[in-house]
Amino acid sequence: MKMIFDRNGEGRQELVAALGMISDSLDYSKWKPVLPLAARQLTCIIGADVLSAIVALYWDEDLDPEKEELVFMAQRAVAYFAWVKVVPTLDAQHGGSGRQRKLGENEKGLTALQEYKDEMNILNLAYESVDALVGFLEEKQFDFWEKSLAKRQMDGLLIRTKDEFDEFYHIGSHRLFLILVPILREIQRTDILPVVGKERFDWLVRRDPNVCDTLLEECQRPLALLAIKKAVDRLPVEVIPEGIVQVQQTGTVKEKLRAEKEARKSVADSLQADADRYLQELQDTVAALDAAPEEVDFYVSGPTLQSKGITF
Repeated sequence: MKMIFDRNGEGRQELVAALGMISDSLDYSKWKPVLPLAARQLTCIIGADVLSAIVALYWDEDLDPEKEELVFMAQRAVAYFAWVKVVPTLDAQHGGSGRQRKLGENEKGLTALQEYKDEMNILNLAYESVDALVGFLEEKQFDFWEKSLAKRQMDGLLIRTKDEFDEFYHIGSHRLFLILVPILREIQRTDILPVVGKERFDWLVRRDPNVCDTLLEECQRPLALLAIKKAVDRLPVEVIPEGIVQVQQTGTVKEKLRAEKEARKSVADSLQADADRYLQELQDTVAALDAAPEEVDFYVSGPTLQSKGITF
């Protein structure tokens, strides 16, 4: 696969432009082997078909401003993911006797905590770059994006967009929503389908006008909470947007790991309790529909916005 840098031998300039806050003396030869690995991280989020389409645009010399901006956004995401991989080794010297710290005569290195915070900041910038990229794809509705595997996988969901998800639990992240798609599909199969039944479920997926919107909302609310609960259980804390699980970055590594475990459990337990309550409401609604489908008014109030975060 072709890369999204160095089309005219200007890889260094393109990296500097994408990263913005790095020295223009950057040595592109040290970054070049890492860029395909960084591109793999972006591929895992948006899909190989989407990234291939963007790379093809990059190698097309006649682009309109909109597509030029799209290419730059993809370059920026790949560049930040590459920076995360390169930066730990930039001040290290590797030789036959092992690894040594490489500092100038009057230079002082960062502390371990400062290095960790710097690397986490770069990683967060990479994730924010992906959010911006996916948001742009959604906004401009590029043909290759609308026909992509990632978009097709959303078609069978009861919650199909980041904005719909935000109505029930604010994540504010296109990237996280893409990561949640398989989790949403799993929860629909294991928790929602058995309650509403196959026929009603198919109506809800099709957004059938004969099915009251409030029934869809009653399904979406526990679906969103359970999806975040599973994300908190399964995903690295760095992948989850700030504010859902908060862990203070002080103390020893062991202390931070223990605090993260406790924070995850507290948030997950709270989300599960809320989801269980909404699932019970959904079961009551369906039971009432089954008992008297023509007479029951199962109106519920609008979506409840959820946003939980526990600090340890």
